[in-house]
Amino acid sequence: MQIADPLGVPGAPQETLNAIMARVEGSELTGGKLILVTDRQGERTRAGYAALLVTGQGAGASAVVTATAFGPRFGTAGAQALSELVRWAQTQELPVRETVLSASDFTRILAEPDAVEVGQLVASSNPSDPGIYMLRPVPADS
Repeated sequence: MQIADPLGVPGAPQETLNAIMARVEGSELTGGKLILVTDRQGERTRAGYAALLVTGQGAGASAVVTATAFGPRFGTAGAQALSELVRWAQTQELPVRETVLSASDFTRILAEPDAVEVGQLVASSNPSDPGIYMLRPVPADS
């Protein structure tokens, strides 16, 4: 699996969303999937997400990883960018999946993704209901 350098800016939802949209513009996405990666389980109102977009299958598969910039952890802009990303995935007929990593793995894998770890991340992801990312929960106070 080919893995592109991470896209976007940590904590910058719109910039990161724009970076991934520019990267995939005109790309063949058939057979792809959007995997949302977080280090929070059961805390959606405080969660931050990175995105892993996998395209192709088998030896020809490639992956694009984003910085952690989506979700309520990054305020209203983060929740809105997450919603826009998921809506875009639906228009492309990409299944939406989620995986939760420990905080240390989350930081390490997203900073320097390698093929083996990304493959394990894909394998351990679970189908997710896209609607839960579009509710735009009000961010909790820290």
